[in-house]
Amino acid sequence: MTHETELYSTGFPKELKLILSLLRDDLADLTSEEIRGRLHEIDWPLFLQLVVHHRLYSVIYVKLKMLDLPSIPEAVVESLKQQYTINTFRMLHLTAEMEQVCGAFRERGIRTITLKGPALAHDLYGDVSMRTSKDLDILIPVQNVEEAGRILVDLGYQCKEGERALTVRSWKWREHHICYVHPVKRTQVEIHWRLNPDSGRETEFELLWKRSRFSSYTQTPVRMLEREDLWVYLVTHGARHGWFRLRWLLDIDQMIRTMPLDMKKVERRLKAEGRLSIGSQTLHLVSDLLNTPLGDPYLSIMATRERTGKRLAREGAMFMNEMLGSPEELHKYPSYLFSLRSTRQKWFFFIERLYPSTWDVHQFPLPRSLFFLYFPLRPFLWFWRRFKKSTMAERGKV
Repeated sequence: MTHETELYSTGFPKELKLILSLLRDDLADLTSEEIRGRLHEIDWPLFLQLVVHHRLYSVIYVKLKMLDLPSIPEAVVESLKQQYTINTFRMLHLTAEMEQVCGAFRERGIRTITLKGPALAHDLYGDVSMRTSKDLDILIPVQNVEEAGRILVDLGYQCKEGERALTVRSWKWREHHICYVHPVKRTQVEIHWRLNPDSGRETEFELLWKRSRFSSYTQTPVRMLEREDLWVYLVTHGARHGWFRLRWLLDIDQMIRTMPLDMKKVERRLKAEGRLSIGSQTLHLVSDLLNTPLGDPYLSIMATRERTGKRLAREGAMFMNEMLGSPEELHKYPSYLFSLRSTRQKWFFFIERLYPSTWDVHQFPLPRSLFFLYFPLRPFLWFWRRFKKSTMAERGKV
């Protein structure tokens, strides 16, 4: 069945619409002549660029291989096959690293919940090669953050933000994760002590841990979020990034199609965290773009913030199309992010702006005894950063 309505994909290039058609399996029901018409004048380099940008090369490669269409240039299929193969090895490498890092934390008594990575890929698709991941995201109790950092350093990792950034007293409150990279293995680990960066209400680690489950993918024990918590987390993560990668929306589609979810729990948690609008946005997008079947519990969430959800869906589709590439779209992104926040989260946002950040420490290093000066200096440092950024942008145009 072809997709008749285009509420949010209006203005998408035909190459992106082709990707959506493949994800929806639209082509499977078409005749050879109809398929040739659909593929007529496709810009195949742009198609590949979009597939890579949206991190869908594994899924699209498998879809094209199953369809076995002679109209698809062999070079396109071969390029996707190479990406698929590379990703398979990358995910296997990340699996080994995930087990090593989580094992090292467990030996030191640090509880971990993996948020994405290979465990999520297996949970959603049953095959780690079907989803991409550039790093490992691990949630731990906030009191173990420094010790976790020391363990990662012992394993050969380096703090991406620099050790000086950790001396800012408010860094744990202002930030929600810290990044470590391994210069030899070229792996990246993000240690989270909160799920989201907006300082809004969210479930505490102890409750997330109590509700968590073991991954069926790994031989060593690796914990994941409960499915309802995972749905809320993935929806919030995708919305925060403007859904500019279709992969995130496909994850939600997979969960709705394949996993039994208690949507009453999901609705209560979205409401408690002030994220019902985000839930509505997601369901509008996934229903329209991927033809995801939505039962009454999902329709109930969609209807709770109908107008706001539709508006946010239009904005998310815009970023999905533009890839956040043009200056105009980049300019709109901060206001979009602000509109995602609840009233309470907006108040916290303004309060946070008053506190020193790790950027301030990098930009204007001061001895610890003079850190109090960052408070009166903050407006000037912010203006200085904006001025430097605009100056560099102007130079880039010359």
